Amino acid sequence: MQLITFQDIIVNLSSRIVTRGGESIDLTKREYDLLLAFMTNTNRVLTRETLLDNVWGFETAVETNVVDVYVRYLRNKLDKSNQSRFIQTIRGIGYVMRK
Repeated sequence: MQLITFQDIIVNLSSRIVTRGGESIDLTKREYDLLLAFMTNTNRVLTRETLLDNVWGFETAVETNVVDVYVRYLRNKLDKSNQSRFIQTIRGIGYVMRK
């Protein structure tokens, strides 16, 4: 069983199960792939273009604002009202996952 962890978020790579604080979180394929991109690059600022290439693929015809939409979806699923937000916006550049 291969696990990736960040704070209280745990991703089980073999079962594709994501939990935060012991509670299971249902993610779409894109949300899951986006979360993995952030968790394997913690404390590293990722541009929208980098995320688009890594999650959607090089040959995709979508605009970079789709990254913003999916980051919002992911935040809504990961962040509870009493929990801190880990995915932070770096204005004009992209996003970073950190404390």
